[in-house]
Amino acid sequence: MTNTDLPSAPQPFVTRVDARQCEVMVDGEIINALLRGKLFENLGDDKNPVTVGDYVEVSREGNDWAIDRVLERRNTFARRVAGEESDRRQLLAANVDQVVIVNSVGIPPFSSMVADRILVACSFANIPTVLVLNKADKGKRGKMKRIVKSYTDSGAQMIITSAVDGTGVEELRDILANKTSVLYGLSGVGKSTLMNRLDGQLEIKTREVSGSLRSGRHTTTHSQWYPITSGGAVIDTPGVRKFRPFGIPPNDLRIHFADLHIFGKDCVYDDCTHREEPECKVLSALQDDKIAASRYRSYIAILEELEEKYGGTGRIVEKTGPDHKARR
Repeated sequence: MTNTDLPSAPQPFVTRVDARQCEVMVDGEIINALLRGKLFENLGDDKNPVTVGDYVEVSREGNDWAIDRVLERRNTFARRVAGEESDRRQLLAANVDQVVIVNSVGIPPFSSMVADRILVACSFANIPTVLVLNKADKGKRGKMKRIVKSYTDSGAQMIITSAVDGTGVEELRDILANKTSVLYGLSGVGKSTLMNRLDGQLEIKTREVSGSLRSGRHTTTHSQWYPITSGGAVIDTPGVRKFRPFGIPPNDLRIHFADLHIFGKDCVYDDCTHREEPECKVLSALQDDKIAASRYRSYIAILEELEEKYGGTGRIVEKTGPDHKARR
């Protein structure tokens, strides 16, 4: 099944989720369907049983529809539940081709910490990403160049856009064509305005950014699937103020920072955390300006958060032999 078949696909899929009711595409039409109580049983680590993009089995009694079962997911874009000490996963979207991380170089200001957290979560889920620097008409050229360099050095795909003057809109349209894409980012970065510029038929509601908070109020209150005229679809999501990756073992974090890992593979210790270990190649690269300091700060902040949640990574020990890296 290709993404361009989605609107008329024989298998129903979820286009919007409320508390216990969903909108589902069935034979090319949107219907409202209740969630069966059994879907809330045995959730395990998951907060919600259904998310936008899920393929589902539905049944009908008269005019009433219900979701009976969620089919196996190809992938899941998720985060750790906000505001909870427990370790639960909030499903944000499923069965997607890419996550488009929308950032701002105006107000709100660009946050490398948030962008890096989302990049890590997508890498862990093996979902391709595209970084968008929006509001280019309000950004300073020098700052934008530094941001672009720090992420292109990491291998990230990145484009600069403006919904005001149309910068990058055609390039973004090509990136979205014939794919199912999640739009994700901080509140107020201009996701909805950008999508309305890209596809005038969407008519997504927008709001002004709060000057006092330097962030936006949530225009989008629920994740919503939209078909786009260039083919494929976008899943517009509520803006966030904080993002925490879910379920990543601390020792695995380094492989999700490609620009660090390319140097870290040559570290003396094969489980080097790149903090204080002797002969750490990442620290050397950082001193030589081969790694962006903002990226390293994000790595350390996320690592410490994961260690606090899932446990530390151990201590340094001596090398075990001339042909082996030491482990800790």
